[in-house]
Amino acid sequence: MKQREYDFVITLKHPDYKIYNLISVLLCVITTTAAIYALLQSWFYSYMWLNVLLIAVVVTSLIIALFNLNKKESITTFKWALYASAFLWLLNPLHQPFIGIVFIIAALLERQVKFPQEIGFRKEGITFNTFPFKNYTWQQVKNVVLKDDIITLDFVNNKIIQRELEPAELTEEEDEFNEFCKLQIRNSR
Repeated sequence: MKQREYDFVITLKHPDYKIYNLISVLLCVITTTAAIYALLQSWFYSYMWLNVLLIAVVVTSLIIALFNLNKKESITTFKWALYASAFLWLLNPLHQPFIGIVFIIAALLERQVKFPQEIGFRKEGITFNTFPFKNYTWQQVKNVVLKDDIITLDFVNNKIIQRELEPAELTEEEDEFNEFCKLQIRNSR
């Protein structure tokens, strides 16, 4: 994919990820419990030491993630714990490939869910960095206003998108941004 230059990039306020984090922790705890139980039942055969290593990875990843959970400057992810949990489900003694695949999908989706949502503005149009990308031309837009950390996009088809921004995002450039958008909408007519 070609890298694009944007005149303005606005970061939207991210939602509270508590429910996603809770689900990730519960999935990893359930996996660790099941793996330890299965290992105890199998008397730690020699090929099971990989499972012990994976359990250690899950527990270590969870501890690190939980310590970082309250830090405001970063978004905590559980992807390594989920990947290690997936491999525990794929290997013996658990060996439930379907559950392992579900964990791999959960780890991949967590990345997409927690990816910072941004809107890029350039002379050719507006781009939302969702999956898949959403592109709008200036002909599709009736008005764009940034005021008090809220962006409002009013489309010609009467669709309105209104989102809250991260604090202190573009507050100094608010007037410049609004003028840029007005100019682009006027030039597209």
